[in-house]
Amino acid sequence: MRGASTVIRLIASEIIQLHKRRYPRFWQWRADAVQAAMFDRRIESKYGWPLRITHSPNKRTLYNFPPQSGGAEMLRLGTVRLVEADIVPIMLIHDGILFEETEAEKIEHAIEIMRGAGRDVCDGFEIGVDLDKRIEGGDRYRDDRPMAKKMWATIMDTIEAIGAMPEKKGVA
Repeated sequence: MRGASTVIRLIASEIIQLHKRRYPRFWQWRADAVQAAMFDRRIESKYGWPLRITHSPNKRTLYNFPPQSGGAEMLRLGTVRLVEADIVPIMLIHDGILFEETEAEKIEHAIEIMRGAGRDVCDGFEIGVDLDKRIEGGDRYRDDRPMAKKMWATIMDTIEAIGAMPEKKGVA
């Protein structure tokens, strides 16, 4: 298996080298942004959220900051706009928003709001917006990943163990 890992690294390295040759302006911008951040001891998102830099910054963190902060800005801006449109988010989940809505028009409007936030943060670049899961008929959201199921079982066992589980009506 060790050999497969080496092959994957070599392939990935070659892809990066090809990208660097094809898009040198991007790689120069990236290097300049990190150099400026290290010199200024700070880097900011598009709308001014700062990352203060320690005495020994991790360059990967600085390289990653623009796309990560851009995603956070899209989520923040989209959330504000959703609330202004009377579509109230229930929860932010990593790079998504959970909301309870049954009207198809409002769901479509929410998708357009998020696309608009992406365009605004990315200077007109069109960002895809996906509707991951529709839950209907009184069902609840379920994450089917094994770790999520294990976490949920632990939470439910704990609630039951401390006696906080409501009694089911009609069950003797």
